[in-house]
Amino acid sequence: MRHTVKTSLVVLLAAVWAASAVAAPADAPGRYKKEGDKCVWVADDSGPNQCTPPKGRYKKEGDKCAWDANDSGPDQCTPAKGRFKKEGDKCVWDANDSGPDQCRPVSPR
Repeated sequence: MRHTVKTSLVVLLAAVWAASAVAAPADAPGRYKKEGDKCVWVADDSGPNQCTPPKGRYKKEGDKCAWDANDSGPDQCTPAKGRFKKEGDKCVWDANDSGPDQCRPVSPR
């Protein structure tokens, strides 16, 4: 019986630690806000998120800015040239165009 209680306590403490390690505090600065048809991260705002961003973001990789379709969170950079454009029902990268992205690609399933 004593071994079962100790094991249960260890499992419980590990679960509490894991949950606290991945959860951001409720009063942490920043939230996702709806801006038109986009869901953007605003680091200096507070309150509940207004939207859930699609998966994928620009990530800094050395001196490059690359799209990672399997990551989430605020963009770490913006490419100097190129943007995602709508072509019918697709979202494609055009390396020779400029301006804001017209869409965000959906990550592969």
